[in-house]
Amino acid sequence: MRQYVITYLKRCVDCQRYKADNRKPTGLLQTPATNRRFEVIAVDLFGPLPETDNKNKWILILEDTCSRWVELFALPNATAVDCAKILVSEVFLRYGVPRRILSDNGVQFISEVMQQVCHSFGITQSLSPVYHPQANPVERKNRDLKPQLAILVGKDHNTWDVHLPAIRFAMNSVVTSSTGYSPAYLTFGREMRAPADVISDMRAIVESDNVVTSVLSDARDVHEKAQSAQKRCADEGRRPAPDYSAGDLVLLKTQGSNDTTRGQTPKFIPRRDGPYRIREAASSTTYVLERISSGETLGRYHVSQLTPFVGNVTPTPVNEKRRRGRPKRFLD
Repeated sequence: MRQYVITYLKRCVDCQRYKADNRKPTGLLQTPATNRRFEVIAVDLFGPLPETDNKNKWILILEDTCSRWVELFALPNATAVDCAKILVSEVFLRYGVPRRILSDNGVQFISEVMQQVCHSFGITQSLSPVYHPQANPVERKNRDLKPQLAILVGKDHNTWDVHLPAIRFAMNSVVTSSTGYSPAYLTFGREMRAPADVISDMRAIVESDNVVTSVLSDARDVHEKAQSAQKRCADEGRRPAPDYSAGDLVLLKTQGSNDTTRGQTPKFIPRRDGPYRIREAASSTTYVLERISSGETLGRYHVSQLTPFVGNVTPTPVNEKRRRGRPKRFLD
């Protein structure tokens, strides 16, 4: 009887949907291997911000995942066409065409325009899982950009675009802990000269211009050690994910007000809703979900958003999850 009661409670649909889970989140940290310079770039949009005198309201931020080189572009509108033009004219034709672009599921990056650009240049476009910004490394630069802009603008919030060149210089000239070198040194083989360097020690200027051929190898070693330390600390707060496979049923974590309809409060909606079916594994920690009833693809989700569904009867979701990610004709 005890085993029967345990099994019965595990299969309770309402308990699986509404009760809190005090366990550590699933999904151990994945550490990708270091690539060549401007082979993989990560992009994101920062804003909207107060409109400046130049009619700018957005910042397109780009980072080379190898050297950590950062580019900041002020934009009046965050449209797919504007983002694509900046990438082609200011990045691809200046630093070379990357092999892969990382981004979130923003409409600018999943649009048909961006897909056509990537297809024309032979670029692989990788989208981060829905509601999991940690998969996009440029998000870390957003955290640095916000306080720097706040300090420089003071009370004049509509002058932020004037300070972008200075912030970009600071980001690219500082030594990063993950590589042990500055992004400028890894990109150009020398440090960028500040005004103080020009008028002080000429010998230091000459020595800094000497290109060290083994610098990328040294940076890769430092990066791998930093990744190992980061993974060790991150995995202490996580647990291994279940071994999901195609066809498994899972509950999907809800996102508060984003999953409510008119007349509902986020306090009363399920913590997890579903079940949904796993269509395929996009990576070791990312899965593509689909509706059980229609087979329509919902998008990519990180394993930390999923919980195995237990039960013999397949109920209907309380609030059917809306589709996220690419348009159907490009995803299917």
